[in-house]
Formats: sequence, structure tokens, C-alpha cells
Amino acid sequence: MAAILAQYFLNHRLDPREIAWQVQALAAAGYQGLYPHARQGLLTPYMSEDWWRALDAILEGCRSTGTEFWIWDEDYYPSGLAGGRVVWGDPGLIARGLEFSVAEVQGAGPFEVDFAPGMLLRAFALPRREDGSLGEPLDVTQFCGTRRQIWGERRVKHTAYSPLIDPIGHPHWRTSMSDNRFALAWTPPEPGDYTIVAILVRSGTGLHPDILRPEGVRRFLDLSYQPYLERYGADFGGVVAGAFTDEPSPGGFLYPWTAAFPEEFRNDHGYDLLPHLAHLALEVDERSPAVRHHYRLTQHRLQTESYVSQVARWCRDHGIVMAGHLTRTEWLSLTAAWWPNELRSYRDMHVPCADPLGASEGWAAAAPYHTGLKVASSAAHLFGREQAGSDALAVIGDEARVRDLKYHLDYHMALGINYFAVHGLSYSTDGPRKDEVPPSLFYQHTEWKHMPLLLDHVRRTAQALTGGKHLCRIALLYPSTSLACQLLPEAVLPNLPDEAQVHGLVELLLSHQRDFDFIDEVTLQEHVNEEGRLTTPEEYQIVILPHLRYLDAKTAAALLRFSHAGGRVMAVGTMPRALGPDLSMPQTDWSDGSVSLVPTLDPTTVRTLPGLEVWGQGSRDLLALHREKDGKSLLFLFNRRDRDFTGRVDGAVVSVPGRGSLLLDHTSRSADSNPRSSLRLAPKPIEEWCSDWTVEFEPNHLPLSFWHARADDGTGTADFSAPGYDLMQRQADPAPPGEQPVLYHCRFMLTGAIPDARLVLEESTIGGRWEVLVNGEPIGAWRRAMAFDVRNLEADIGGALRGGSTPTLNVVTVRAEGPGRGLREVPYLYGSFTAEYRYGHLSYPFLRGGGRTQSQAQLQPWEVMGYPTFSGTAVYRRLVQIPWEGNLTLDLGRVEDVAVVSVDGRKLCALAWPPYRCPLAGIPPGQHELSIEITNAPANRNRAARLPAGLLGPVRLLEGG
Repeated sequence: MAAILAQYFLNHRLDPREIAWQVQALAAAGYQGLYPHARQGLLTPYMSEDWWRALDAILEGCRSTGTEFWIWDEDYYPSGLAGGRVVWGDPGLIARGLEFSVAEVQGAGPFEVDFAPGMLLRAFALPRREDGSLGEPLDVTQFCGTRRQIWGERRVKHTAYSPLIDPIGHPHWRTSMSDNRFALAWTPPEPGDYTIVAILVRSGTGLHPDILRPEGVRRFLDLSYQPYLERYGADFGGVVAGAFTDEPSPGGFLYPWTAAFPEEFRNDHGYDLLPHLAHLALEVDERSPAVRHHYRLTQHRLQTESYVSQVARWCRDHGIVMAGHLTRTEWLSLTAAWWPNELRSYRDMHVPCADPLGASEGWAAAAPYHTGLKVASSAAHLFGREQAGSDALAVIGDEARVRDLKYHLDYHMALGINYFAVHGLSYSTDGPRKDEVPPSLFYQHTEWKHMPLLLDHVRRTAQALTGGKHLCRIALLYPSTSLACQLLPEAVLPNLPDEAQVHGLVELLLSHQRDFDFIDEVTLQEHVNEEGRLTTPEEYQIVILPHLRYLDAKTAAALLRFSHAGGRVMAVGTMPRALGPDLSMPQTDWSDGSVSLVPTLDPTTVRTLPGLEVWGQGSRDLLALHREKDGKSLLFLFNRRDRDFTGRVDGAVVSVPGRGSLLLDHTSRSADSNPRSSLRLAPKPIEEWCSDWTVEFEPNHLPLSFWHARADDGTGTADFSAPGYDLMQRQADPAPPGEQPVLYHCRFMLTGAIPDARLVLEESTIGGRWEVLVNGEPIGAWRRAMAFDVRNLEADIGGALRGGSTPTLNVVTVRAEGPGRGLREVPYLYGSFTAEYRYGHLSYPFLRGGGRTQSQAQLQPWEVMGYPTFSGTAVYRRLVQIPWEGNLTLDLGRVEDVAVVSVDGRKLCALAWPPYRCPLAGIPPGQHELSIEITNAPANRNRAARLPAGLLGPVRLLEGG
């Protein structure tokens, strides 16, 4: 199966001709499959005939390139809605959930309490004792009914409520009431303090269907999956390889509800839930955790059977596989409410996945991401799946370079992920699309031409780490029961105390190379046999209970069987209590002398656990994955810190670059992904080449981001005292609202001339009827172009610019009027020039016209060379003397960001991450032309980030190779 696929974001008005070359480009870069993903900003209506024509073009492109076509099963996200069609077609399928309305009353009554909106299930009054504890709930539902409490405006009406009589207009007084709700009117049997709690059923406000019911999910399959089968059925199991489901949820409710829930609950647990509903809202007594646990068990079963199992079965029946993720896998408290025991929910899914968002991955402070990725990889290991996936590289920013992408994907692979649905390859970034999930990792990314380096590395590494056996001896009990017993607040907050401690333990284990799998309670119950042997695919020697308050009584019994048979069970932080099925004895102590309690798991104790032995400075930042495959022991090492790691791993001497990785054949002690690592230990410089370079740039570009706006007074004169705003910062347009003409002015200073200057816009740059003037001269002959996106427009303006021997003011004017008028996106100036910002505010750039080639006495950042907002490629050239043939290496020093090295026009290597070293094999002694092509990431162009860019060196010739 494929290891790296592209989420192809279909987010504009789709043109099959453009799709044809885009699919070819994705395949040529090394993507093994595509997800045609309906995305925000899609102007071709989803599932219209034009949509299907676009998908036909994608499918044909996949067929011709040998790549896989995967179904993205939703109109954007989340899955299960079919773009709203499920609920629109049958409003009775809308998601529902419980809401709790709580009030405190004191005295003899009578008490009147209005509840929150919703259909009342039950209401209870709980007496509060002197010690603050709650007594047995009294069912007061019979004292509840509906009433309106809010009077509207009192006014004189002049109407007869009929258009046939209204002209007479007899005046009369009227008012009315609104906000009909359930309310309680009750006199307690005895005076006292009471807590009143009402449990109400509320319908969702969105379009989520009830995924606790199989009917809604079946309808979702009919609407979202069946059309693909009808159109492409002959390709199912061939070109059409699978489907991805993306974060289905029960409508955002912390306690989802469906009409059959009470009956299903009784079937599962043997008692009636309704009289015990108060335990969901309040800490009533020791029964409350058990009732919540039982609630979540039924919710888990219903959601898993209705959604995951049904979708997986549909895919399996039609010859394709199911991949996806269910919710924020790393956010355990939210998961406990939306997908209880999420780990177990992945059992029927062919490729269980996670979805870590953002750039803060791999760090100790971002340990929740460790947890989330481990849930996905553990599910694969437990349930016999060869692949665990990630919806990877989402919203990591335009600052992301190829080496940053590698860092993220290496981190994933160190935690057991070997399947990637790469986020954000956008059909277009025109307009607000550029900010939806930046960056686009497609052709709009300035380092796109170097993506094959990354994709090849990921594909080879993921395939090497697929199959065989995960060598892991530690099982960490997934905290499903303990989390299910939390009294969740109205808004689930991250890092609740129990959750933070679990993430901290995960970080402690991984940073000490004590790899583990999560194991869910049901799987543990099923796989500890009567002899106490744990029969999972992995041979776990120890089960750790991570800061648990509760676990299921059946789990406790399984753990005792395991420990009595010689297995090791360690409770960290607390010894959890066991929750049984009988509410007359809901909690029990279960542990005996065979189960150890460790109040705090410290590094000394961690080192007593089975794992790899690692020595060397920085070892706490080395994450390791150990697998056995084809008779070999494979180690994948990931170094998350900036500095290199040099040390020993289980006796093998290794060197892992900072923010880099190493795949080690542990049997032969050879490193196959970094054969030059020995150079990093003792390089011997022969010569340094840091001067006398010639540098040739692509056309420079300058974002015209700061504009002054005012109403058009007919003079056309620029007024720079008018309100200004920065389009790059997405500041609000200060022009007055309406459709009347407005003027926008942007200025820069120019010395010399820029004959090849052109303005580049997006289709969405200017709204309404518009024209552009440069120094008062109208600019015409706009043409379709692809400067950085398929939706670009450009026009030549070199002849309209003013320059000279001293800086000369130039003004670009946009005039717009009519419906929707306004300047919304950043226009760009392209051409042969250098630029500098002499003021802290980037509103007043100084430009100098000239050629694109410079001579450098020493290596400098591109900003110093006059390219502060340039993202693209420059080629460095110089003559060098090679002293002898062979055993030589070129060390480029610091590179921002990707380098391609050539000698005498022959490409030797491409370097996208450290170490930036190129063997000079086959180069005869003598004088040669060395050229180094440098490309940086899009942040300087897209965000004016002014990040360091260029070849910064030192460039040295090393003896060794």
C-alpha cells in the first residue's frame, strides 16, 4: 500500500485542464496517491456535474501516472454530514445531546426554577447535608412543566391582523411572552438546602446527524460513498484504493443522546439509567463514577457499531480500505466525551490515524502530540494493521522549509506512523484561501521543485518500517475508564489534571527510550487468558497504569491474572479503584502484593524498565523506534534538538544531525540514511571558499502591502495622510462602505530604472469595477499568468515608473467602485531590482533598478543583498581548485534553505537538510566552476517574514568521504 499521499485541496472554480497538469505534477514529485478533498473556497458546487468532471480528470491522471485515488468522504469537514444532506433530507436524524441545568435553593419552599432550553428527561432535588455532601436524589419530574417567563414589549397596535381589515386600524393594547421552557414548582417534604438538577435533551444547532443511530450513518454512506461506487465502481480495489473519514463527532455534545439510549443502556448494564441521570451532572456519591463509566461504555458501543464498523464494512465489501481519525486524538478529555475509548474504536479501521495540528511538534512541552500519535500506532499494533497514519503537516505556516517538513515527518515515524495523508496541496491560493491552512505545499511553495527529496526519504523510511514486528515490552493502559468518570465542565478544557500527568509520563518514557504501546481495557480483558498470559501480537512484559483514578473491574481481574503469572503491573501516581456493574457495590479495592504502586515515576525508576540503552549528551532528546523485520533489527532514531547527537545506542556508535534522523540496521551497525555521518566527527578542512562569488537571482518581488485609502474626489491625487492599512497583516479596509468610487495609493522610492517591471495580482485582489494606475498612467493589457498561483494576472509597468540618480517617488493607484469594491489582497511588483526597508514599518521601501547578478566579496544574507522579501532561487558561482581526485567533500556550512551542487554544469547532489555536505567524487584535479543553487521557503514572499536566506557558509573543502 502507498505510504505518502496528497490531500489535494479542491478550493476554487475547478478547470479540468489545470487539474490534468496538477495531477501529473503531484505524481512526478513522488506522491503515491491523491485525496480529491473538497475544501473551503470551492466554487464548483460539491457533487455537481462539474465537480464530477473534475474528479474524472483526477482519476484519469491517477490511472496514467500509476498513483492511487482515495475518496475524501465529506464536503470539507467533519465527516458524517454529506455536506448537510443527511439532516436536510431527514431532520429527524439530527444529533442530540444532554444538557444539565443546576440551581441551588434553600428553605421551606415553595421553589420555582426555570431550566435551560430543551426537552426535559428528568429533574431531581438532592438534599445537601451539613458536611456539604449530597443525599439521595429525589425525582421531582412530576412537578415540572413548561411555561413562558419573558414578557415582550407593551405597545398599542393599529391592526386587525388581516390585510383585508387592516386599513381600519382600531388601536388596542398588546404584549406577548416568549422563551417557553421547562420549569419546576415544588415544595420540599422538609425544609433545607437542595441542589436542583434537570437533565434535558437538546437538538444540535448545526448539521451533524445522530451517529449513535445506524440509520443516519447508512444515509451518509448512500450520499457520500455510493456516488463514487456508481461512477467509478470498475476501479474500486484498483486505482480507487480507499477512503478517508475525518473527525466525525456526535454534534459536539459532551453527553450525546439518542432515543434508544435508555433501552440500549439497560441491555448493556441491567439497570435503568433514567433514575440515575443526576450522577452525570453532579458528584452525588460513590455510584457517580460507575454510572458515568457505564454511560460511556454504551456510547462507545453505539458510535463504534453505527459509524466506524458500518463504514469499514462498506469499504471492505467494495474492495477498498478505510483510513481516518475520529477526533483530536491527543486531547484525551475531549476524546472521552466524543469518542469514549477512542483507541478501541479504531479496531475495525484499516489505517488508524491521528491529526496533530501546528508546528509545535516533537518538543517536551508538546507531549500531548506524543500521546495522540501513539494512540494511532498502538491501534495498528494491537489490531494487526501494518500501517498507522497521520493527517500530517497541517497549519504549520509559510515559514516551513523542506527540512522543517522532514523534522515533522521524522517525528511521526519515530512514534510508529508509516502512512501520511499530507495536508494542504492547494489547487489555488487565490484570496483568503492562502490563510486557511498555510502553507500550500504544492506548486505555490517556492521549494516545491525539491519536494521529491523529502517524499523519497519518507517513502523509503516508511516502507522500511512497515511490516515485521514492533519490539516493545511496555504496555500503557489507555485511560478510558478514568477519563470517562471525569465531571466534565460546560466547555472541555485541555490539560485537566489527570490528562496533564498522562502526557508527562508519555514524555518521560519516550525521552528515556522506553518505547510503549497503549492498550485499551477491553483488549486487555480479551487477551489475558486464564493462565495469565498476555496474547497480544506484541510481547509486553509490563503494564503501566498511568495516573488512573478508576478502571473497569474486568480489567482489574485481567491485570491480577497477568501479575500472578509473572507479568509486572505498575500503578503510577495512584492505585485506581475498580468499577463494577452492580451499583450496590460500585467501587472496590482490587490490588494485592503483586501490583506495585510508584507515587512518582522518576528517571531512576524509568531506567529499570525494558528499553534501549543510550549514552551521550542530549540523549533525552533522542526518540527511538525499534522493529524486527526480515531477520534484522531496525532502529529509527530521531533527534529533536537543534544540536547534533553523538553517542551510543545499545552499543552502536551513532551520529544523528540536529532535528534529523537516522535509520540504523542494528544487526550490522550500518546507517543507511546518512552514510556520511562519520564526517561529522573529525573533518579536516583543506580550503575555505567564502569570497569571490557571483550570485544570479531570479526576478525579485516586492509585496505592495501598505496602502492609503480614501473616497475618490475626482482629482486622483494621492493623499498619504489618509488612513493607511497593511494588507499583509489583514487589517480592515479604512475606505468608507458603499459602492462609490474609492482610491488606494501605495508608494515606493526608485533609483535607476526597472525596464522589466510588472505588477502581479490575484483574481481576488480587487473587488468591483477597477483600474490600476502607475504614476497616473493607466495600466492595461492584463494577462493570465502563473507567477505564484494559477489565478494570477500580470501587466507590464516598466515604462510607467520614474527613476533617476536619486530616489524618486512612485505611486501605484487602484481605483475601485461598484458592488463589492475594495482592495483585498497584496499586489506584487516583480522585476530586476534590489530593495531595502529603511524604516521599521514596511510601508516605504527604497528600490534600485539593475541587473540580477551581483559579485560578493563575502557571503551575506539575501536581505543585505537587497532581496528582503524574495522567496525563490539564486545561483552562486566561482572557480575552485581541486587538489586531487576522490576522498573530498564540499561542506556548505549554513544553508537557508535548499542547495543543489554542480561542478562544470554537472549536478552532483541536492541537499535539503543537514548535513549540507556533498562528496566530490569523480572530479579530476584542476580548476573547475562550482555552482550552488539556493532556494528558500515562501515566508519572505508571502508574509514579509525577513527570515535569513541564502548561502551563508562557511564553504569549505574537506578531506574525507
